Amino acid sequence: MSFTKQYKVRFSDTDPAGVMYYPRFLDRFHTVFEDWFDECLQMPYRWMLEDTRVGFPTVHTECDYRVPCRFGETIVIELILTRVGTSSFSCTYKVRALGEDTVRVHAQVVTATVDLDSFEAVEIPGRLRRQLEVRLQPTVRQVTTPEVAAAASE
Repeated sequence: MSFTKQYKVRFSDTDPAGVMYYPRFLDRFHTVFEDWFDECLQMPYRWMLEDTRVGFPTVHTECDYRVPCRFGETIVIELILTRVGTSSFSCTYKVRALGEDTVRVHAQVVTATVDLDSFEAVEIPGRLRRQLEVRLQPTVRQVTTPEVAAAASE
């Protein structure tokens, strides 16, 4: 189950060529991440930080910029949960122009769970883990049958 948000590319998001400046995507991904907590997981991000004192630093990113996003365009950012570990989880982000199928930007982000007072890694809290596990998208490897895998390797 993915989560999507629309975002209009603003003048302040662009570089002199009129395309969205690459670090802005990481900022937008985090905005979608926060909205995902609030709207999909039903665990407000502010509550997680302030009341549970669990934080979510990004510890690894990979990002492929395939097609530019231009000033004035509306883009759709899709968040897909792809892995849940003991004290981290991974999300894939796909950016498309509104109404288009072509993925313009593809990113993978690993997020850790830490105690905000000590900044030490902690296990993903039980309530959050349950919310994540029901939304976990299987990878192609997980849904491929042995027959399909054997045929693909021939």
